[in-house]
Amino acid sequence: MEAEQESLIGSLKRISAQWELSVPELSRIAHVPVEELGRFFALEEEAVGGLPAVPAGFLGAVPLVGLFRMLVRTYPSPEAQNEWLKRPNGVFEGRRPIDVMAMSPDHLAYVAYTVESGLRLGGSR
Repeated sequence: MEAEQESLIGSLKRISAQWELSVPELSRIAHVPVEELGRFFALEEEAVGGLPAVPAGFLGAVPLVGLFRMLVRTYPSPEAQNEWLKRPNGVFEGRRPIDVMAMSPDHLAYVAYTVESGLRLGGSR
């Protein structure tokens, strides 16, 4: 269960890499200030290990990590995850899930809920 033990910063780095997101793009969907995210991403691995489980200002990113884990189980390949994230979806009134996630922390939580509840497909995959 390696993913369960991964730090929040480590998880965000993995999300950034797997979903091919820049720091500003990740900042928008994680609802973390871009400067803070960049500062934490620049830390050495051993420094990250000494951080609190959820650093100040990163609470909005917690649902994103949960969503990421659900999407990995639902769509194991990064390509399938990216396709789902970036394709308009009827569940979100034709918006792309990644755009809905960026709207607010509540919208991010709603996207996570839809994936968890099985509404994720929206009639297409």
